[in-house]
Amino acid sequence: MGLGESLDVVSRHISVGGREAALVFIDGFAKDQVLLRILQILQGLPRERLAPSPIKKLLASYIGYIEVETISSLEDIPKTVLAGPVVLIIDGEREAIAIDAREYPARGPEEPDIERVTRGSRDGFTETLVFNTALIRRRIRDPKLRVELQQAGKRSLSDIAVVYIKDVADPGLVTLLKERLKTIDIDGLPMAEKSVEEFLTLGTWNPFPQVRYTERPDVAAVHILEGHVLILVDTSPSAIIAPATLFHHLQHAEEFRQNALVGAYLRWIRFFGITASLI
Repeated sequence: MGLGESLDVVSRHISVGGREAALVFIDGFAKDQVLLRILQILQGLPRERLAPSPIKKLLASYIGYIEVETISSLEDIPKTVLAGPVVLIIDGEREAIAIDAREYPARGPEEPDIERVTRGSRDGFTETLVFNTALIRRRIRDPKLRVELQQAGKRSLSDIAVVYIKDVADPGLVTLLKERLKTIDIDGLPMAEKSVEEFLTLGTWNPFPQVRYTERPDVAAVHILEGHVLILVDTSPSAIIAPATLFHHLQHAEEFRQNALVGAYLRWIRFFGITASLI
């Protein structure tokens, strides 16, 4: 993890209930206001308030933050810290507490340059995974919408979300895609979604693309409702839509805001134009 060697790995030693403790986090990921509030609460606790089970007492009464969990294995602490949460370690305890106070450097959801429309929403996916899943949830409030998390990359441990509607998407397709994601056996995903695509399509010699990319949450939501599976990779503003045919690549978000006749006309004109260029 590089504690004491890397400048961004910070350990803040404190006293909690008369016992030595440490907050370990990555500088730049943790929210300063949250850390300050936690420090103020923890440093003022007397020993008797934490007896007989300090971890349970802290979780139940003193750490006023929503996303908290315990870590029971020492091997999981470096992975958790490097992923962004703050970890509280108390001397003599077998468990640590992970506080998800992450705040990634991120830009706002802006309209993508290559998929602009004259009418419609002006938001787009960003490089932050949780922002992207929220944009999907805002458009599809179906309780059967599933957002399943996986990790890939032995060193990068990149987060990948598989998004689909349980009773609409083909279960066999969902299982196949998740199994192929598990076969990713590389150090990391520096090119994010492009590296993932090669494992999903198994590097075939098919000249036509087998998946579609979009940076628009409304386009992604339409495909999810049609039964497609969406794959989001952390640090990438592009979503993978699978499976995809040639006709899916001829679609544009502008067509969905035209009447049926005009939308079909534009799509067929685009199709005949591509066909003519191949002759």
